[in-house]
Amino acid sequence: MKRSVWIGIGALLLAIGGWLGYRQIYPSSRTVWSLMPSGQLLVLASDRLQDTISAQALRNQIALQQLPIFDEARQRLNRFLYAATDSSTAIQFAKGKKIRYSLHSISRTTLDFIFYIPTTDVDQAFLNRLTNPDPRHYRILRHTFEGEKILDLVSRANEPVGSFILTDGFLVGSSSGILIENVAKRMHQSLRLPRAEPEFQVDADHWAGLSMRPEVLQSLFGNARSLVRLFLPEELNLQFRPSASQSHLIGYAADEIGDRQDVASLFSGQTPRRIQSSDLIPQTTATLYHIGISDAPRFGRSLSNLLNSASSDFLRDRFDQIEPATETLYRSLGSDILLCRMESPSGARQQVMVLNATNIKELSSAYQQAAYLAGAKTPAPLKTFLGHKTLLLDVPELPASLFSSLFTGFQRSWITQHGSSLIVANAEDAMQEYLLQIQRKAVWSTDERQVDLVKNTLRPANFTAFVRLNRVNSDRSQTLLTSTWPLAWQNLLDDPAKAEQSSGFANLENIAYQASYGNEKILSTLVLGRTTRRASKAVLNRLLLQKKVEFNAPLISAPVVTGNLSDGSAQFYAQNNAGQFVLVTPEGDKIVQDTTDGPIRSNTLAVDFLDNGNLQYLFMTDRTLYIADPRKRSVHLNTIRLPAGIDPTYLTRPRGSMQRNWVALVAHQDGQIYALDRQRKAFIRIMTAPRKGPLLLPFQVIATRAGMEVLAMQPDGTLNRWRENGTQLPHYPARVERSTEDEKEIRFAGPALLPLGQSAIQTITEEGQLLTLNANGLIASKTQLYRPVRNGDFRLFPDEAQTNWLLLRTTDTEVTILDQQGQRRFDVRALQSGRNNVRYYRLGAGIELISVKSGGFTALYDLNGRIIGDRPIPSDFPIALQFDERTNELYILSGAKQAVQLFSIRLR
Repeated sequence: MKRSVWIGIGALLLAIGGWLGYRQIYPSSRTVWSLMPSGQLLVLASDRLQDTISAQALRNQIALQQLPIFDEARQRLNRFLYAATDSSTAIQFAKGKKIRYSLHSISRTTLDFIFYIPTTDVDQAFLNRLTNPDPRHYRILRHTFEGEKILDLVSRANEPVGSFILTDGFLVGSSSGILIENVAKRMHQSLRLPRAEPEFQVDADHWAGLSMRPEVLQSLFGNARSLVRLFLPEELNLQFRPSASQSHLIGYAADEIGDRQDVASLFSGQTPRRIQSSDLIPQTTATLYHIGISDAPRFGRSLSNLLNSASSDFLRDRFDQIEPATETLYRSLGSDILLCRMESPSGARQQVMVLNATNIKELSSAYQQAAYLAGAKTPAPLKTFLGHKTLLLDVPELPASLFSSLFTGFQRSWITQHGSSLIVANAEDAMQEYLLQIQRKAVWSTDERQVDLVKNTLRPANFTAFVRLNRVNSDRSQTLLTSTWPLAWQNLLDDPAKAEQSSGFANLENIAYQASYGNEKILSTLVLGRTTRRASKAVLNRLLLQKKVEFNAPLISAPVVTGNLSDGSAQFYAQNNAGQFVLVTPEGDKIVQDTTDGPIRSNTLAVDFLDNGNLQYLFMTDRTLYIADPRKRSVHLNTIRLPAGIDPTYLTRPRGSMQRNWVALVAHQDGQIYALDRQRKAFIRIMTAPRKGPLLLPFQVIATRAGMEVLAMQPDGTLNRWRENGTQLPHYPARVERSTEDEKEIRFAGPALLPLGQSAIQTITEEGQLLTLNANGLIASKTQLYRPVRNGDFRLFPDEAQTNWLLLRTTDTEVTILDQQGQRRFDVRALQSGRNNVRYYRLGAGIELISVKSGGFTALYDLNGRIIGDRPIPSDFPIALQFDERTNELYILSGAKQAVQLFSIRLR
């Protein structure tokens, strides 16, 4: 027996030796896969990536060259080829060739490409130029590695450009010499296990192929990437072609189901569906997850089995608690389960779950029952907002307990009904923002391009994950999502050193992954592109006058805008020096409505004061609060007399308040806070500072689990922090005092602010001492900022919505913007003394602007100090700004002399 075994082993070894000897004498024809080192993260194949496309074509369609991975591969190859020869010769050499690019890891922080260009006898002239470059600029160094000759292209200053190997059928190159040595090692490995090479079809209809590991794709979905991983196949081999609208490229794949049987079971018997509820997806949605179902009871049974066997102890235990309510809840579901994560300038996670229902009453009742079974306390009083009754269910992670970990992030559930859908928000602010967008119809179904994306570009699927990439700041190329990627990916794709126009992320707006699950295959679709229109360079950054409405008398305050400036639905309210309150319709008609007792002093606050499901607009003169109730071609003004001593310059919302009838807060000159009660139609004093003196505006309203808190600084350094019931928190009011007798008395010109998600309070003294206070109001750290020879006051400089802050130093004729650490960003000088106004705006989609009004003009700046617009904006009062992210258009409403003017600026 042993003898026969040894004979078998010997025969096998002889066969292997014979095969290896045969391959040494008659080597097999080279393939890309035989040259490629193992461990590749992804492989690209295309015959048009090096093609040139006109600027006009790129404004109307997406191209491979505009996608980040493809763009980076193209740039790496171009840098190599253009260094060796002129660009036209290099383009001609690459034209029509099916070039492959593989991406590899070099170190923990570095990734790089290898490119494989097929060559024939026709290319010999180019290869000769490559191996014999112009000696005035470049030279070739040669060395041997693993028996293979490697050529290194270097500049005359000995700076490496790239390394390459010439084989019988390929030019293999990379900017990394290490990777080329790995290719050489691969070429001379005698014993290699065969690897299946993906068969990419590249022709007029199929522009490119992409093979990638799922972890590469899952990293694109931010904090939910580990959850999205569950829905991905074990390998993705995508064929790309353009969509019918040419705004997106679509990659299709059919991959083995592998170990995704649990997910496939979840969708067993569920017909893939398109998204039906596009009228319930807000325009500011940054991340969207959609599960489409056609058989709700069957889906519910599968989901129950999945949650019963969940790997998380919390989910298993929670599901045991709420299981009695789940059968009714799942049975009541309609076709769509949506999770919308909305863009939030403050960085807070604002997310809303939308559950389409066949029986909305059953679904709502079952959801509430599940909350009480999970330990929710007695329900809080119902609040109403825009005609929707909202209910707080104080139980954590209820959506995840019912629909898997994909729906985490709900510490509490605010619920309401809208039509035949149950709406669940993770915060009151999120619910109100969502309902505002629904009421304004700022949703996907009203946007022509988003409708095309939903109805035509996105496919019917069981599962859809959608991400919209946005700029965080105009001075960085980092995006919301790439900040969560490994450093190597950030260095490859989102290098801050790159010019903005050269970054592939400047052209990619939407990423969507869709999957449908069968018994053996997962059908995948990867959608890449943009819905925002690109502008020609002729109109970029130009101030364009859209509308001008002239009056017979001069204006006495800034015009008030209601509605959306971008779609022409906005009404303007203007005041002239005759005391007339004039409505300007979208058609440009001027209709005198009423008279006011003076110019408007405050900001405008949009609230549902009348509790009728519509927005009214609150603003104050020196003596009166006005409630403007807009109609189609009129506006009705209600008035409430201001208590004596009220500061008429600032109105804010009572965020997080448990009082359903409080709609606005104002400050009193003696250090008090008043609430506007819509039921009593009166102001009620709710908070009082022990020290008499004004509060520095804007004071901060903080939403907590126990209700509303108010943080307010006084000029003498008294820091107040009230609960909603008017009592101060322990250790408050705190007095920020000098630490030694030698220091001057501390004075403040601006507010204190508790940043979202932090426990330390930030403020700055008039003299430029930047202070960090702990939770008890005691100084934890302080830094003295540089003060110029000329005196100037420092203050904290929050944006208009108090979602972020900068620092501001002002003199009578100069303004300096500083970052949060006190580092100078930019200066604006030669301003008119006593006629200046500075404001900070965060408009969404990463647009952050500073407006500086001086005299009769306003200039706009980004946070690097670059001027927005090609000329100043005529304005006698502070301007109003809106940004339309669908068109990248900035709208500016300005009042100057005897006219209201609407301008626009097209941003990149």
